[in-house]
This record gives sequence, C-alpha cells and structure tokens, in this order.
Amino acid sequence: MTRTSLPKEHDFDPWNGCLDAQCAWKNFGGLSLEEAHARFRENPIYYQEDFMFMGGVAFAYYFPVIESYLLETPPAAEHPGDDREAWILAHCINQQFSGQDFAPVLPLKSRVLELANFVRREIARFSDDANEQRRIINAWQELEAQLRSVRG
Repeated sequence: MTRTSLPKEHDFDPWNGCLDAQCAWKNFGGLSLEEAHARFRENPIYYQEDFMFMGGVAFAYYFPVIESYLLETPPAAEHPGDDREAWILAHCINQQFSGQDFAPVLPLKSRVLELANFVRREIARFSDDANEQRRIINAWQELEAQLRSVRG
C-alpha cells in the first residue's frame, strides 16, 4: 500500500475520541515523512508511543520513520544505557497488528519481519548490556510470533 496523501485526523483516531491517538495527531498530523523523521529524531523517547496509538492508516504512512530510525541507529557504544527505543518500538508495532482492524498495516508485514531480523542480527547496535539485549530480542520475537498468527 503506497499512500501519497497525508493521513487525516480520522486516520490517526478512527475511534473518534482516543486521547492517545489525538496526541499522536497533535505530534505528527500534517507532517510529511521528512518532517516526521526530523520530529521523531528530535526526541525519540517522547514520540515513540505515538506509533502505538495512531490508527492503522496513519501508522502505515509513518512506519518508514521507525524503520529508518532503527536501520540507521549508531552502535550502542556511542549511547551507553540507551536502547534506541528498540524495545518499545517492537511493542508499538505489535499493537498495530493486534487490533481488530489491522488491514491498513497488513501490507507492512514483510517489512516488519525484515526489521525484526535486522534488530536481532544487529542487537549490539541497540545495547551493550546482555540483559537489555535479551529484553529487546524477546520483544521482537513476540512481534514475529504475532505476525505469524496474522493471515495475509
């Protein structure tokens, strides 16, 4: 699914009143992918949960922000003690595939699986602590299991 137009407010909050989805709209609504990349990189720890709560259409549009952020993350040694949001982002993505209406994100399934493989293969980028690495790997394995249970 390639979407050329920016997601609308309803794409962020298809439930009509979800405060977390409205927060995601406030933070990312109306932003191009380039602008969303810049916004997210300003403060990833602040913006990461927006991806958990935005509606599927908005998530599908802005998924490249997560994808490029993780693929381009510098080695953990440059940021000791910071997991680069790898753990929570796995949960954010998992939430998108766990809802009742995940049709808008279904076309992302293969890309998410590739990203999960990357995170697991390159775990040293995300943490230099063995316990934190295991925690991150477990989150991505849970996501992979969820994706395998989704038809399509």
